[in-house]
Amino acid sequence: MSDTTATVYAIYYSVQTGPHAPGYVWNNVLWNGDGSLSLPEGSASVADPDRKYLIGSAYTAPTA
Repeated sequence: MSDTTATVYAIYYSVQTGPHAPGYVWNNVLWNGDGSLSLPEGSASVADPDRKYLIGSAYTAPTA
C-alpha cells in the first residue's frame, strides 16, 4: 500500500461513443497512483481534485 494521497480522476470518452461526444465524463474514480489505471478503449482520464468534471459534464482538453 502506498502512502500517496489518492486523487479523484474524471474518466471521459476520447472519441465519439454512441450518442456521447468526445469529452463526455462517464465516471469519476479515486486513485492513489499505484499500478495502472486501466481504462476501456476510447476513454481517457484527467486528474480532477477540484471536482470540476462530474458525471454527465464535458471535459475539454486544453490546447497548446
